[in-house]
Amino acid sequence: MEPKDILAISGKPGLYKVLNTTHRAIVVEPLGEGKRTAVPASARVSSFDDISIFTYEADLPLAEVLNTMHAHLKGEKAPDAKVSHAELRDFVTQVVPDLDQERVYHSDLKKLCTWYNALAELSLLPFSDEEAGEEAPAAEEAAEEAAEVEEEANEGDEA
Repeated sequence: MEPKDILAISGKPGLYKVLNTTHRAIVVEPLGEGKRTAVPASARVSSFDDISIFTYEADLPLAEVLNTMHAHLKGEKAPDAKVSHAELRDFVTQVVPDLDQERVYHSDLKKLCTWYNALAELSLLPFSDEEAGEEAPAAEEAAEEAAEVEEEANEGDEA
């Protein structure tokens, strides 16, 4: 499953998988359950592709942060959202060293750990880097084409 297919819906607990979208509603299914439901298009819905974490340098995409957490924890469970603020902030700072301490709130840290634990429990982590996988063959093809053009040019010079 790709990050763009996972939704967080304001006012509803848990994470959801996108099944279909229309101009009036989004058909979703809670992750790990088979119960479909429709959410009005006017609801505040955020795709994991659109969510990022504030850092001092540049904002990090949520999928990247979750993958880093997975590597850091070696697939183990993250701290519970009910641990103290200091413990939670220390943990996330270990994973994201340049975390913007003023703009990332305690509620954001709690959500991050809760979402990580939910995704890890369903074995949906780490997210695969399919975009990079698609870019690599394109770059290889471009390099091969350039080499062919150069060869043809060299052959023309020899004649």
